[in-house]
Amino acid sequence: MTKLIQSKMFIGVLCIVLAAVIAFLLLPQFYKSQAATESVIRVSQDISAGTVISEEMVTTSEVGAFGLSSDVLRSIDPAVGMVATENLYAGEYLTAKRLMTEEEYETVSKQGTKGLAAGMCLITIEFPSSSAGVAGVLRAGDTADVYEFVKQKNQNGEEETYTELSMSGIYVFDVLNRNMQSLSDLDAQKEALPEGDTTNYDFAPAYVVFRCNQEQILTLIRLERTDALHLALTKAVK
Repeated sequence: MTKLIQSKMFIGVLCIVLAAVIAFLLLPQFYKSQAATESVIRVSQDISAGTVISEEMVTTSEVGAFGLSSDVLRSIDPAVGMVATENLYAGEYLTAKRLMTEEEYETVSKQGTKGLAAGMCLITIEFPSSSAGVAGVLRAGDTADVYEFVKQKNQNGEEETYTELSMSGIYVFDVLNRNMQSLSDLDAQKEALPEGDTTNYDFAPAYVVFRCNQEQILTLIRLERTDALHLALTKAVK
């Protein structure tokens, strides 16, 4: 019985000590952390996605630091000049994940739309020969001039052939081989090969995907049907 009482007394004393530690050491620290504040950046007006952030669109606000995400911006400077990647609403915290540079936003937008704004379309044309596709040099992102083979009879009734510029500065969206593989993708695969790997890839161009307008599409289709198409590389991405 004495041992049981002594054991209960020991447990009681231990509980009192623990309560004192919590009351005088842990709780003050806890309340102190809750009472601490930090300056954060809030959106001061509704902002549409794609808008470049100006200093007038955001404001500084003091909020409790407890539980505040590390992604929330603490200064206006990193936000000014950046682009909103989604719609932002007045009063919201501004986070780094919802912003990107103008160049990054433009790139992402083009990837999402494939650059088909303002009436632009994609069209795939088959090359009559490898030479018509600038051998294996042409790549996605290049621009090219389109030449047409013209046949006509001269005054003597003899057929003559000459070449004339049909379109200039056409954007190349992609170049494909006979297996419909992107030559740009094959370039990346080849570069990733370990040293000594002799894997062969088909870099002979068979099709080209152009980004162009409706009028240019009609011309390209006509040239493809008559095997009169030839390209000249005018600007390479690399």
